[in-house]
Amino acid sequence: MKKDKIAVLITGNPDSGKTTTIKFFEKKYDEDHREKRVCRAGWRRVQLFLGKLDALSVFIFFIPASPTETNFPVKTRLGEMLPEMILIAEQPEGKAYVATKAFLDVNNYKIIEFNLDRSNSKGIWNEWNDKNFEKIMKKRANEIGDVFSKYVIDCIK
Repeated sequence: MKKDKIAVLITGNPDSGKTTTIKFFEKKYDEDHREKRVCRAGWRRVQLFLGKLDALSVFIFFIPASPTETNFPVKTRLGEMLPEMILIAEQPEGKAYVATKAFLDVNNYKIIEFNLDRSNSKGIWNEWNDKNFEKIMKKRANEIGDVFSKYVIDCIK
């Protein structure tokens, strides 16, 4: 069956930077580049093609606190709503991880997963420090943005 929607999962252990990554992604693609004080679940209007097509905005549904941590399954949170694009934080060892992936799979989401890993200090999906935070977060936001941009372009073709 063709996967006609996209879900980007940012996975990692508790306090690994999942929500921080999602907040930075939102800041980068927000029309005013504003950093939000809190990051709640819900719709976000983002401009994935900044500098090229500034007027083009898309809506992505954010779930920045993992269903494992909140004890609020994706299936319950979304109900009958099936957004075309979702950005979700989740714990790969969490109790809701399997259910989250199963829900997305059954509902025809192509799942792209970025795993935050503290075991190694190299690469953008690993730990950061004060000196490299901005650089790493920009690269993460770009990779996430590229996934959603490609999806939008593929939908137009």
